[in-house]
Amino acid sequence: MSKNLNNTELSKFISNLKINQLEIPSSKEEDWRFTNLNFLKKTHDKTTNHSKTNLKIDNTFKSKNKNQLYIENNILDKTFSDINIEGVDIIDMNTAINKYPKIFKNYFSKIYPFKNDYFCSENLLSLKNGIFVYIEQNTNSNIPIELLFANNTTKQVVPRIFIYCCSNAKLSFIERYISLDYSESYTNSITEILLEENSKIEYFKIQTESNNATHFSGLGILQEKNSIINCHTFTEKTGFTRNNILSKLNGTNSECHLNGLSIGSESNFIDNHSIIQHSAPHSISSELYKGIYTDSSKGVFDGKIVVDENAVNIDSEQLNSNILLSKSASVNSNPRLEINTDEVTCKHGSTIGQLDDEPLFYLKSRGFNHETAQQILLNGFCNEFVENIDTKEIQEDFNEHINNYISKI
Repeated sequence: MSKNLNNTELSKFISNLKINQLEIPSSKEEDWRFTNLNFLKKTHDKTTNHSKTNLKIDNTFKSKNKNQLYIENNILDKTFSDINIEGVDIIDMNTAINKYPKIFKNYFSKIYPFKNDYFCSENLLSLKNGIFVYIEQNTNSNIPIELLFANNTTKQVVPRIFIYCCSNAKLSFIERYISLDYSESYTNSITEILLEENSKIEYFKIQTESNNATHFSGLGILQEKNSIINCHTFTEKTGFTRNNILSKLNGTNSECHLNGLSIGSESNFIDNHSIIQHSAPHSISSELYKGIYTDSSKGVFDGKIVVDENAVNIDSEQLNSNILLSKSASVNSNPRLEINTDEVTCKHGSTIGQLDDEPLFYLKSRGFNHETAQQILLNGFCNEFVENIDTKEIQEDFNEHINNYISKI
């Protein structure tokens, strides 16, 4: 990650993909109809020559309960990094392309495809290196891996991560993005994950950047039989966020669970898009996305469940719930189902509104003032997101973070 060479092994591989230069998406396109990207035409600096700054990472992010890598402006800081897990190989992509050539040939840029995707194409065209994680068969680590990305440059930062999880392996993985200051920043990140049979990953994308940050992210997931992924997305403060998830359940009895919480304030824009594709029978998916929006913040949820013709006896559930705490806040919610077979169980739903008057009135009647009653209800609203997290230490971190946020409302 520390070198930006023009003739790397990865660059050579990408050049053979024949990527076309695409136009910035327009709100006339279905997938972008709630999202105006005109600001990119004025502020987007596509150069990717970065340097480290004199700003230092806050020690509060350092943890003895995690194996951490720190990447500042797409440059690995080895003084902060401490990764040593038996059965896990974490290397740069220019090394991995020679060490794991079959994986690159068969899966790289195919789990999250670049065709007709402007941001994925831009990521590849600007990419010089990335992070490759290989989890060996039967590996079972109780200590999460955390990649901590810090960005304070107006130039485009293009993180790229590929995770290959072999059969019967189990791991927790955190992808966290922060801002070192209030400078404008632009991140375009792509992560691809492949789970072999009987493997399990708990994956986190945590975005707590500044109000001057712009962040586009793509996550592609491919699952074989009996594999499980629990995917948690948390977004707060980041000025403009667009998260895309493409998940394909390609094996019988595979499970995909998407869990999201967005907290918008000031003029934040948080846009979560997902497609879960059931391509095998007896597969299971669930999707729970929640949002709290104050001031003039805006949210978008667009979730689509696709059931292929051969994917009988699948079970899928999708729910999007939002609370608006000001008259200027708004949300567009669009849960969708595309079912191409019979013998399935699918349901979806969406709610947008203010806190219910009845429970507020009840809590006030029990002696709580309005502010405290509101905080109790908001804690309860967020609790379902937290309870869906398996890793205890991370669950406790989220509880503390959410409680601190709610206490300031």
